[in-house]
Amino acid sequence: MSHLIEEYAKNLGVKISEPIVNDHFFPITQCKYITLNQASVASKTYSHYDIVLSLLKPFLDRAGIKVIQIGGDKKIEGTEAALNISFKQQAFVLSKSLLHFGCDGALAQVASNKKIPTVTIYGNAFPANVKPFFSKSTINKSIQPNWDKKPCFATEDPKRQIDTIKPEIIAQKVLDLLDIEKESIKFVTKNIGELFSQSVVEIIPTSFAPLRIPKGQELMIRTDYGCDEVSFLKYCSNYKVSITADSLIQPHGLQKIANNINKFFLFIDSSWDTIPANYFAVLKNLDIDLTMLVKNEDDLNALRNKYFDTPVVLYEEAEEAPCKLGDDSRFMSSLRLIEGGKEYLSYAHWKKSLDGDNKVLDTPEYWRESKHFYIYDRD
Repeated sequence: MSHLIEEYAKNLGVKISEPIVNDHFFPITQCKYITLNQASVASKTYSHYDIVLSLLKPFLDRAGIKVIQIGGDKKIEGTEAALNISFKQQAFVLSKSLLHFGCDGALAQVASNKKIPTVTIYGNAFPANVKPFFSKSTINKSIQPNWDKKPCFATEDPKRQIDTIKPEIIAQKVLDLLDIEKESIKFVTKNIGELFSQSVVEIIPTSFAPLRIPKGQELMIRTDYGCDEVSFLKYCSNYKVSITADSLIQPHGLQKIANNINKFFLFIDSSWDTIPANYFAVLKNLDIDLTMLVKNEDDLNALRNKYFDTPVVLYEEAEEAPCKLGDDSRFMSSLRLIEGGKEYLSYAHWKKSLDGDNKVLDTPEYWRESKHFYIYDRD
């Protein structure tokens, strides 16, 4: 399989030569560092660099090596960022780097041209087509996903195949090329939930406490877990929210907070009395998007016929472990469940009052939210 550079040369009738990039000075205070590039193309954007960096941190700290990020729209936690600099300044920073890692692209080729060791990951093309071209394979390590037949070859990948690459593999390749320690990474990814990259903050409104959340973060208010009306209204008045409920919320209560409500998810079943048509009319007038959730598949068709103007969807939950667990498996969660100032990583942990605990609970209540979890073992 030919490299793109070789194909361009063949079709244009030219010879391949080393590129010339005139570096422009950029002040760097660090003497020893490696560089990281996050892609701006969605299909090449890797979501788990923060985990890679947390695995590398103890090794790099002992060696006095920093990580400088020279690409991407947002700073990655654990890096010193130099994001808004020119390509020639990026080339200058690269020229002093001990190693470069990140997605395939121009910076990987520049690093290759400067004979800097590279660890390159791939999200939308085979390595043979786009890998660093200008240096020996002994200082270039390529990591690709286990493709679902083939890469997407596009700027968007609905399957997010790049995120199936395990962070410990990237971290180990970096350590191997740096050759600073012989000890290996003691971390084993067991399962990455498909929603792990999506941050979710759920609130049980039994009491109100001010929140420290990223700007623009929407809250999911879980009145189905518990509710105090005053606290509920206060959260909905102070934050942008969606609501999950297992009973109707009276329209007069919604009118006061409608501007802050995005979606309303309502659990229903066949035992419910018919919801009055004017209730749906009020929600429509308030511009509140209602979706009905059904847990029992046997109820689904009858309820869809009954409320044919409103989306009625099956609420599916996992009940079994998606992977084999170790003796002391742990997890990270993109889900934060907050009640009364205490924070939990799952509904199951909240039920057991295990705030601040990240041990996997092998229960159906735990596994129903497993799409939000990153499960791992420490070897």
